[in-house]
Amino acid sequence: MAVGLLLFDLDATLLGPDRTVSPANAEALSAAMVAGIGVGFATGRVRRSVEPWIEQLRPNAPLILLNGGMVWEPRAGRVLDEHRLPPADARAALEVIGDLGVHANLYLGEQVVIAVSSATSRRSEVKDGVPHSEVGDLLGHLNERSDEPFKILCIDESGGIERLADRLRPVLKEGSVLVRSEPTYLEVLPPGVSKGAALPVVSRHLGVPPSDVVAFGDGLNDLELLQASGLGVAMGNAHPRVRDCADVVIGANDSDAIATFLAARVL
Repeated sequence: MAVGLLLFDLDATLLGPDRTVSPANAEALSAAMVAGIGVGFATGRVRRSVEPWIEQLRPNAPLILLNGGMVWEPRAGRVLDEHRLPPADARAALEVIGDLGVHANLYLGEQVVIAVSSATSRRSEVKDGVPHSEVGDLLGHLNERSDEPFKILCIDESGGIERLADRLRPVLKEGSVLVRSEPTYLEVLPPGVSKGAALPVVSRHLGVPPSDVVAFGDGLNDLELLQASGLGVAMGNAHPRVRDCADVVIGANDSDAIATFLAARVL
């Protein structure tokens, strides 16, 4: 296939267990850009959270952020597309989350807002590299704001994510989407939002058809992206459903598998 664009999930895909990009993989991405191929990210992270890898890798394509809630052009510093949670769904979700005592990150503008600090929130803060703003009452804080949130990230480390999903589905009357981005993460996203749904925005901007896109991922939030791309590549450490849907399965994220694949199939 002709390859015009490479899109990489970050956590557990392009990033190793220590959240760094291996020198070989970084060199392969640079070689792809020198060859005229677009290189971008497709991640659940916010803009501030991806800055270290923008500085390191200098991607030349728009980035899919917030699991498809935003498409951002880093070189021009402008938003190409964005979606926000319907207020009714955001409030209904926060009521359920509060009743169950589950930790939640509320993504409002450039802020990540939490109710109270905890060991769970601090691990999330370190992982994303974005300071949290503690407000006490998430629902009350949202009601005081005029803007709508991008998403709500729920973190349940007690094994209750499916129970939370079962409680949330009936209250999301405006069609907001639930997606498992990590084993302990459940995200509430705007209606119709996914990484795969954001792919055409990037494709149109670059003039590269989706059939010429190679996408790499590992998590359930990468399924739509791999399915929408010309070639979907799952990491060896990917969720079984992701491996099953992928066109190709390569080595795990603790290796130079991406560089090896690009050398053999793209460069």
